Amino acid sequence: MMSKLKLHAVSRADFIAKNYADFQTLLDNRVNPDSIPERFYCGGRGGWTFQTTLALKHYYGDDIECSFGSECRADAINLMHNDDFGSRVKPWRGVTVVARADRPPVIGADVVVDQNPEVDGHSNRIFVPYWPQPGVKPRERTDETVKTVAFFGRVDSFPEAYREGDFKQRLAEQGIELRISFDNWTNYQDVDVCISFRKSHDHKLARKPASKLINNWLGKTVMVCDDEPSYRAIRESELDYLIAKNPDEAFEAIMRLKNSPELYRQMREQGDKRLQVYSREAVAARWYALFQDTWRKGLHTRPTLVRALRFGFGKAIRPLTKKF
Repeated sequence: MMSKLKLHAVSRADFIAKNYADFQTLLDNRVNPDSIPERFYCGGRGGWTFQTTLALKHYYGDDIECSFGSECRADAINLMHNDDFGSRVKPWRGVTVVARADRPPVIGADVVVDQNPEVDGHSNRIFVPYWPQPGVKPRERTDETVKTVAFFGRVDSFPEAYREGDFKQRLAEQGIELRISFDNWTNYQDVDVCISFRKSHDHKLARKPASKLINNWLGKTVMVCDDEPSYRAIRESELDYLIAKNPDEAFEAIMRLKNSPELYRQMREQGDKRLQVYSREAVAARWYALFQDTWRKGLHTRPTLVRALRFGFGKAIRPLTKKF
């Protein structure tokens, strides 16, 4: 029988002291990760490292021991964000699982967790979806009427063309309200359609998670959006989202949903189906399976010298990978 899994969250001591002084208490209480404070999910180190550890403790606390600190443990799976993966944490101890997030490639870790599925099967790189937004209050109406379109996201990434001009006016003429929500990302209760568009389309987009799409499924709404790489990578069919490249196409897609209750219903049902993979419970199950598999492989039993040399080599060539 396999011994109990040991999961150790690793980050800088000052970062832990500033943001997670209460982390041990939250672990001990097996707090529900759907009700955690914002500091756990706004920012990669909190989201990938501490939110993951809390979730695993909540769902699998009888089978996993969770701890945290500023250095790796020799007897544990050490989970950290890409920004913390350096010699300071002594990564030659134990097993290192590093969340790449939207950073350049990670070299020298035992397992690299990517948030884009295109990496699956590439050596030690594994796809695990990013956690959905905690505390989502889903759409309350169950009919197919389209009365409210919403954007949830940051003010600095939302294009002016959807805020200004006649996009909002055209929707209003059809009896549809456009709601732009820059600070509250959880209330979908009276939202029918979500939109997602960005100002920038640089190469970093391929590293972004499909969070807005997944949160839209969680909120029981349907999505009209640009065909971003992360969305495209998990798309099964048109029922996952309707593509629009500009305000005119977005308006047409929204009108299509308004005028076709059947299409709206099919997209809603598809969203429920996709949550079998992307809900909080499903993501937690992926992490647990990954940790079980990693521990079973016995990577932590390799000689420390071999591990240190491997990390050193990765560190040496890391500057060459910055642009990818």
